Amino acid sequence: MGKTRELELKIGGMHCAGCAAGIEKGLADLNGIERASVNFAIGTASIDFQPELVEEESIYKRISELGYTSEKATAEKLSLDDESAANRRSLVLAIVFTIPVILISMSGMILSSPLISHKYSGIVLLILTLPVLFKAGRGIFADAWNQTRHYHANMNSLIALGSLAAFLYSTYTVIDSLIFQRPHVVHYYFESAAMIITLILFGRYLESRARGKACDAIGSLLRLRPDKATAVIDGIETSIRTADITGNMIIVVRPGEKIPADGEIMEGMPSINESMLTGEAVPVDKKIGDRVIGGSVNGNIGFKFRVTGTGEDTFLAGIIRLISEAQGRKAPVQRLADRVAGVFVPVVLVIALITLVAWYFIDPNSPMLIKAPIAVLIIACPCALGLATPTAILAGTGRAARRGIYIRGGDILENSVLANHIIFDKTGTLTEGVFEVMQITAMDETKDNELLLLAASAEAGSNHPLAQAIVERAKRKELELMPPRNVNEFPGFGIRAEVDGKTVVAGNTATMEKENVNIEMFVGAAEEQMSLGRTVVYIAVDGLPLGFLSLGDRVKEEAVEVVDHLKKSGREVVMLTGDNYRTAQGVAGNLGIEKFEAGVKPDQKALFVETFRRADKMVIMVGDGINDAPALAAANIGVALGSGTDVALEAADIILVRDDLFSLVEALEISRMTLRTIKQNLFWAFFYNVLAIPLAAGLFYSILGWGLSPVVAAGAMAFSSLFVVTNSLRLLKTK
Repeated sequence: MGKTRELELKIGGMHCAGCAAGIEKGLADLNGIERASVNFAIGTASIDFQPELVEEESIYKRISELGYTSEKATAEKLSLDDESAANRRSLVLAIVFTIPVILISMSGMILSSPLISHKYSGIVLLILTLPVLFKAGRGIFADAWNQTRHYHANMNSLIALGSLAAFLYSTYTVIDSLIFQRPHVVHYYFESAAMIITLILFGRYLESRARGKACDAIGSLLRLRPDKATAVIDGIETSIRTADITGNMIIVVRPGEKIPADGEIMEGMPSINESMLTGEAVPVDKKIGDRVIGGSVNGNIGFKFRVTGTGEDTFLAGIIRLISEAQGRKAPVQRLADRVAGVFVPVVLVIALITLVAWYFIDPNSPMLIKAPIAVLIIACPCALGLATPTAILAGTGRAARRGIYIRGGDILENSVLANHIIFDKTGTLTEGVFEVMQITAMDETKDNELLLLAASAEAGSNHPLAQAIVERAKRKELELMPPRNVNEFPGFGIRAEVDGKTVVAGNTATMEKENVNIEMFVGAAEEQMSLGRTVVYIAVDGLPLGFLSLGDRVKEEAVEVVDHLKKSGREVVMLTGDNYRTAQGVAGNLGIEKFEAGVKPDQKALFVETFRRADKMVIMVGDGINDAPALAAANIGVALGSGTDVALEAADIILVRDDLFSLVEALEISRMTLRTIKQNLFWAFFYNVLAIPLAAGLFYSILGWGLSPVVAAGAMAFSSLFVVTNSLRLLKTK
């Protein structure tokens, strides 16, 4: 099997969930398509395919054959502003002609005499209705015809059929009256046809505006990109377009300006506002060598930086891609809605036909003969059903993005709520990850500096946080380190190196046992330090114990409160750490965590996660997104804390840009609210159709006199869709 390619497309011409389902089915028929997911709410398709089996052009062609347009999806093309403007123009035109249609039709009932005599009113109404249906509503009829040509049917098919039936019946009545000069008064349904189209257009306009608000997470991020930048070229400051910035270019950022690209500070110590990316309102103080993120805003101190990432390689571009992909991924709860929407339109057509036949035999002279089938066609459109899940996901992921929380999709939102086990990496996640040597214990107190010097010299080439803390302590004491030779590092355990002709071993108990070093004399003092949650590093020289260093890693201020909150929510909290049992026990005890695993090497963390999953646990793994990448990928949901490195973006399902555990609680709460909103929307969509179709068909008309006019049906259908969208939008403001 060849490598799978992903394709993100912007789809044009979709008007309901049935359209999305039709495209998915049509693409699934192509050999080589592994997955096709179409999001009606934002008009996108996410496709996984085998290039060896199906060409990209074949996918575009297939979508065209189904009656829709397609193009490569970019963040800029996901805006609904153009759609909203087009809907507004059509709505205004429809209103201008529909108002006189209503006034003329209703004047006989309101005024003592009609505005126009019945003899001529039919002709006037016919002329006024034409631009409403075939100018303002031409998109509806054009799409319905296009679907018919391709042997498909969608929401527009139902609307076109319903309004056209009312229009054609009324037109026939006008012609019949003129030709045969019938003396009796007949009823026209021009106002129904015109109002159906107008109400549908009104609903679509409001809906597109509301969906635009839900989609604004991407728009707000796009607006962070400045158009211009000041670059230093040949020693001269020159204004250039942001698009022309290249790697390693030197950029000058003045006070108050937006940073145009990712980079590394070369000059200046600015205070930068990263709230639009991290959700953290307090500006961050930076120094030379620190990373800056494109899109953030400089404070009151100018600075220079060297560009490390431009265009699609920036952190901001990565986040925009992530949100775009997230909004196209469906939640499992949507599957039922998709299955129903896929067969809804054909079923409705059958119900409308049965309604027509039934009323013909029940009472061919009843107004329900015309009204009931049309009302069924109009009110049963599955718009609300198609919008129920994706609009909530749009709003939920958008709300999270404003807080520096980036969630990869609806499936992640739903699974976050179902997760019952949360596994934390200790170092850098529950703790600050910044170690400090708290105590030096040597066999002879006069040898404290010797112990520290040998340990720091051996650890000088290591990137491990413990090694760096030991080296930093030696530098503060102004000890001159000696170059290590024949360095042999044991990941997660310790290190062995030759320093000044001596073999120095630094590490935990397992390392000392492996090197046959007897540390019994230090065990009591070491355990006392470990009970405080500190990490002990033993030092041996030429096979003999010299002493140990006690290092402390401060627990994050919010960690205790976050762990307590998660436990109260009914989730089991587990901690993984490479530290020994006593140290792990001390930290876990301080945090109130009953279950923990100690002595875990980085490559073993994924195995522990897999063990929990095999026990049918729904697992969230929380780590720093670098060493924990395998474990993040192995979990049901991987959560990466920190600045969103490339590894985190690839391995994690949720990225918390703020290095703050409260963000995890916030992400879980947003997920819970989003899933609750989806369920509310789906209940309304199903309840609405189940209740409305029998009423529209006239099931209660003969018994209770209850019926539904086509105009009311159109209004109810538009309201149903609007209700679902506005209910989803509450997620943007709900506390």
